Amino acid sequence: MTTLPAFELVTSAKVHAGPELPQLPGFMVSDFAPLAYAAVRECVGDARSGHLLKGIGDRGGIILGSQRFDTVTLELSVEHVNRGRVSPILFYQVVPTAVLGQIARDYRLTGPVSCVAVTGDARDEVLELARLLLADQGAEWVLGLTVKLDPDPAKAFATADLVRIAPGPADRKES
Repeated sequence: MTTLPAFELVTSAKVHAGPELPQLPGFMVSDFAPLAYAAVRECVGDARSGHLLKGIGDRGGIILGSQRFDTVTLELSVEHVNRGRVSPILFYQVVPTAVLGQIARDYRLTGPVSCVAVTGDARDEVLELARLLLADQGAEWVLGLTVKLDPDPAKAFATADLVRIAPGPADRKES
């Protein structure tokens, strides 16, 4: 049995939906993608300036977990289909991977990317998957994201956690 390494939480952030949530070009209907992107920006900094992910490239992975993903776009697309219209813009299945692609492009990340449906505490499950990715040496840094949409926008939120393997005693700088 392999022991999973301890990881260090470098930084984290939580953002809520609402009128102050910046819109994200290309994502027009739901707060899902804007929430995910805003959580990353709040956690590691703006992609257009100095940020914590600068230069990690293929050493940085991303894991996005959600229980229901983009239910707003799903409901709207079902409504359109029921009316006999099909909109290629309302292809709700691609929203999670599309926003991860935008995050990876903007922050120049080329490491592993995963979207997972979670059944329990989304943050705990995503952090456990991050620990597995770190143990497997698939990445040295993992950006763990969760998004929870709610019919009440005031209850919708996203979290972002940047983790890495905890430095061992030989890695720590002596004070």
